[in-house]
This record gives sequence, structure tokens and C-alpha cells, in this order.
Amino acid sequence: MNVQAKSLIPLETERLRLRTFDATDKESLVAQLTDPQVSKQLAFVPHPYDTSHAEAWIKDCVRNPPGKIVGCRLAIERREDGAFIGGLGLIPRERAFELGYWLARGYWGQGYATEAVGAAVDFGHRALNMCHIVAFVFMGNPSSTRVLSRLGFAYRGLDESAPNHESRKVLRYDLVKSA
Repeated sequence: MNVQAKSLIPLETERLRLRTFDATDKESLVAQLTDPQVSKQLAFVPHPYDTSHAEAWIKDCVRNPPGKIVGCRLAIERREDGAFIGGLGLIPRERAFELGYWLARGYWGQGYATEAVGAAVDFGHRALNMCHIVAFVFMGNPSSTRVLSRLGFAYRGLDESAPNHESRKVLRYDLVKSA
């Protein structure tokens, strides 16, 4: 992780702290990602998700802290009580960084996703010099499309090359930082 990026983690917003994952997140990861209402919207999460998946994820996150080469994968927690409520990532792909995120079901509809994703996008632009961020959303997930639209992502249409899960249609959104 470059010095500038390291000095900005954890990211703090009015209600949230975005920090690196650690071993204390294992049980919450399993609980959140085995919830079918959460996992059905995630393309890259093994099903069923178990303790071994959580342990491997945390180990990889610790081994690869945020930086330009690996992007960032951050746990989302509420500042008021330290509750682990979800996660997000900005992962480098061929010509852009791909955004992915989730929240535990009990935290939906409260603006946490917009707040967390906004902070991560700002971090990506400032600390990691990300100019192009792409996000893929399964059709039928209006909450995620609203989050992306609020943050300035432009809808680009159906994406035939996006990861496909159970033959579901995938929508593409892009955010390009202007010079």
C-alpha cells in the first residue's frame, strides 16, 4: 500500500468506518453471506459460504492491503456501536476498477450503502488514482441501481461480457473521473 493510501485507512464518514478486514470479522462474514437475500445479489461469493471461505478471504485481505495494484477490500462498520454491517471492494480489472459491495439485510434502506460506496469511490480517486470504475448489478436489484445513480455512475445497458450467475441479466454502470 502506498503511504498516501495507508494514511487514509480507516475511512470515516458521518456514520461509518471503512477498515481492513480482520479475524474478528469471520463469524459476521459467514452470517451475512449465507443470507440468501444478500448472497443472491453477489456474483463472486461461493454458495454455500462457510467458515473456510471467510478465513481464506480475511487471510487474502490481510496479505494484500489496499493499494494501486490490488485495489481495496474494506469492511463496513457502524461508528456508533462498531457493528460489522457489510463489505466492499474496488478491484483492478483490464481497464478499470470493478466495484462490488453488500450490506447485511438489517441495514438496508438506511443510506449506508450510498455512504460507504461514496467514501470508497472518493478514496479510489484520491489515494489510488482510479479514473474509471465499473459496477455490475443483477437486473432486479433497484436498490443498488439507485445507489450507483446517486453517486454519478452512468447506466451503460446490459453487459454481455459481465460475470453471469444463473443466466441472470447484468446491468453495467460506469463512473469516469474527469481530468
